[in-house]
Amino acid sequence: MIMDYKKLFHDEVAFQHETLETRMQNYGFKNMGRMELFLWDLELFLQMQDRLGDRVVLKGGAATQFYLPKEVQRTSVDIDMLFAGTESEIDEVLNQIEAAISDGSGLLHFRKHIPKKPKTTLPLFTYYTDIPSVLTAAERNVRDNDTQSQELKVEFITQGEKREYSLVSGEDIFAVHSTKKYQVLPLDSLFADKLTTIGRNTIGVQDDRMDEQVKQFYDILMLTRYCRESMNAAEIWNRYKARAEEEWNERANSDGEWEVLKAKSFSLDEVIEDVKNQLQRYEQVDNGEDKELKKAINDFKGLYLNSKVSYAPADVACGASLVRIMYELLIMGDGWSKITDLLDTEDLLCFRELSGKEKGNKVRKVRDMLIERFGDASPIPVKILKGKSLQRVFWSVVTIENMDEIKAAIEEVAG
Repeated sequence: MIMDYKKLFHDEVAFQHETLETRMQNYGFKNMGRMELFLWDLELFLQMQDRLGDRVVLKGGAATQFYLPKEVQRTSVDIDMLFAGTESEIDEVLNQIEAAISDGSGLLHFRKHIPKKPKTTLPLFTYYTDIPSVLTAAERNVRDNDTQSQELKVEFITQGEKREYSLVSGEDIFAVHSTKKYQVLPLDSLFADKLTTIGRNTIGVQDDRMDEQVKQFYDILMLTRYCRESMNAAEIWNRYKARAEEEWNERANSDGEWEVLKAKSFSLDEVIEDVKNQLQRYEQVDNGEDKELKKAINDFKGLYLNSKVSYAPADVACGASLVRIMYELLIMGDGWSKITDLLDTEDLLCFRELSGKEKGNKVRKVRDMLIERFGDASPIPVKILKGKSLQRVFWSVVTIENMDEIKAAIEEVAG
C-alpha cells in the first residue's frame, strides 16, 4: 500500500511496526492496533492544525493524555475537535489533506456520517476515514482482511468564535516521542467538559453507551489524581455549570429520547442528584451484582490501558468515592487541599516501611478500626466490608464529614 510518510508531521520511524511494538512493550500496552490509531489521531490533528491555524482545538480523550503522566495514559481511537468555522470549510480542508498525503492510495478519504436520530442539536460533524496500517490482521483484531488499513473517527463541533487553547508538546506521549506543539483545550476547560459526561439521565453518557461512560470516568479520575494542583477549582465549577446548562438545553431541544428534559427548565440540583446516583453505582461495582458495569470496566482495561495500571472493579469503586468527594467539594467551593489530604491518607495505608507479619497485623488492626468506628457510613454492608482490602474499606467509609476524624484515627492506630 502506497504511502509517502515523508509528507507527514511525525517522523516515518514512528509509524513502523518495530517502533509500535517496542513502545507497546515498554509501556505495557496489549493492543497495538489502538496504539497505531492514536498515533494517527495526532498526525491528522497536526494536518488540520497546519491548515486551520488557531481556529481548531483538540479536545476529548486524545487531549486528556497530554496532561497525564505516561504511566497512566490510555489509547484513543477518534479525534474530537472544536472549530471556529463552517461545515464547508471542514469539507475543504479534509479534501486538501486527502489530496496532499494519500498519494492515490484510496486511503484518507473522509466519509461524512449523518446520524438517523441525532441525540443533540449541537453543530457536530462526524467523518470516518481509513488510515494505513503496518499491522497484521491479528494485531488489528480482524479476520480474513487483506486491506492494510484501520478506520478512524473524526468529529468537529463548530462554533462562532475561536476557543482558547494551550500549546502542549508531545514529548511525553506514550505512542510517539514528538517535539511538535499541539493546540489542546486548556486543563480547566477540559476537566469541566469531562465532568459533564457523568449524569446518565440528564447531561451525561447514558447506560446504553457503558463503554463510553467507563472511558470518560477513567479520564476524570486520573485528572483528579494527577493534575488537581494545576487546576483552578472555582474556575472549573463555573465552567461546569455553564456547560451543564448548555448540554441540558441541547438535549431538551433535540428529537428522541429526552422527553423528561423537554418538560422542564434546567435544574442544576437535578443534575447534581443524577451525578451522585451514578457515582454511587460505581462505588458498589465490586459487589458482584452489577455484571454489566463490571464487564465494561474489564473490557476498557484490556482495550485502552497498559497492563501496569491497576484498574479492576475494586479500583473503580475506590475511585468513584474519590470523584464523589471531589464533586461535593467543588459544589461547596472548596479547593483541592482536602483531596490531597485524602490521597495522603490513602498512601499511609500502604505501610511501605513495614513487611511480613508486622505489616499484616497493622493492616488488620486499621481495617478493623475503620469498620467498627465508621462502618455505618459505608453503602456496603459491614459483613461484606470485612472481606475487602484496607484501601477499599477506607474509600467505602470516608466522607467529607468524617474525613478529618478518620485521618486522625488512622494516624493514631498506625503510629
